[in-house]
Amino acid sequence: MSSVVYKVVDTEFYFNQESLYFKLPESSQQVLGDRMMPDAAWKLVADRFGFTSVDIETLAAKYVSNAAYKMLRAWSRRNGSTLRVLRLTLAGIERRDIVTFLDDLCKR
Repeated sequence: MSSVVYKVVDTEFYFNQESLYFKLPESSQQVLGDRMMPDAAWKLVADRFGFTSVDIETLAAKYVSNAAYKMLRAWSRRNGSTLRVLRLTLAGIERRDIVTFLDDLCKR
């Protein structure tokens, strides 16, 4: 499996599809969440990750502007929260734009 180098302030992070989501720099996690917010793609992702409708509505009410980021942070504490799972889930809801963005994050 090939690794991808991600550079942030002269620090290198090595990512492949089996890397855990929480290993992404927090700033990248926030930007990814922001990209999922405008059309509520995050709710579809949350549903596929097993969040209940009550969980989703609670996140939406409590974290109005960054619910996607908070959902992804909660998901990242679960077993199997890898970049591959996130990538496949985003592709499954036909959000190729966010998949491309995630791929680009890992290539920098």
